[in-house]
Amino acid sequence: MGKRIILLGVFVLGCVLSGLAQSAQEDWTYDKKAVNERKVIPHRYTREANVKYHKRIHRVIDVREKQNLPMHWPKNPFYNIIYEAATKPDNPNGTVVAYTSDSLENGGIYSPSEILTRGGYEMIATVEDEWGDPKDTTIPIPFEPIQLKKYRIMEDWVFDYNYSDFRATIIAIAPQFMQIAGEGVELGEASLFWVKMEDLRPILVNQEIFNPYNDAARLSFDDWFEMRMFSSYIVKESNVWDDDIKYYEENEDNPFASLLKSEAIKNDLFIFEHDLWEY
Repeated sequence: MGKRIILLGVFVLGCVLSGLAQSAQEDWTYDKKAVNERKVIPHRYTREANVKYHKRIHRVIDVREKQNLPMHWPKNPFYNIIYEAATKPDNPNGTVVAYTSDSLENGGIYSPSEILTRGGYEMIATVEDEWGDPKDTTIPIPFEPIQLKKYRIMEDWVFDYNYSDFRATIIAIAPQFMQIAGEGVELGEASLFWVKMEDLRPILVNQEIFNPYNDAARLSFDDWFEMRMFSSYIVKESNVWDDDIKYYEENEDNPFASLLKSEAIKNDLFIFEHDLWEY
């Protein structure tokens, strides 16, 4: 009888400890390991001779759009993932090389310390000195990654003759920030840094993003980008001046014209793919 009581006590203690260990990770009725154990699926090889059409496109993803809200899920926001990957050399999730422009290897590279100084600004405030006289002092306002609301992606649309498909591959991504001068004057948006998507994917594949449709279907950020579950708008296509749409002469000081051009490029891509098929 005494042995049975001891065994029962050990069993109950084991269940309690197991429950505590599980609740320490997350309050689920089963272990969720799918995302943590995933590996990157490499993109298929594309032979140059099979490429019959190629167009480079730049898009902007605004996380304030309803479809993109999961990117800034408070439990695992995307701004933390990409910012820490570029600024923390000892980041346990992995690190990436931060480039100064979309030229990538043909441009420069930011060091982690250089990135940490970007985005911040200084403000001049009037305070009283020890004698009660007013004096101007400079107050540094550091940049916080939570301020990141937009991400610019560079992608290639390729028609592969061998597979008879027209698909997009994201080449690089850049968080966008508002440049601010003294006194809080906004100077326009710029890229904080650029990172290659191939460098970022090994990190994203093990980072979970909220799935608004089913908690059991665990999505990673790699799934999110590869399956193109985001909403975006086109801001640039390959052109002889290498300019954004808004800088075209006919679109200057006319945001509506830029929007129409963006939609026209999007429609051209759709028409091209549609015309590839015969009915």
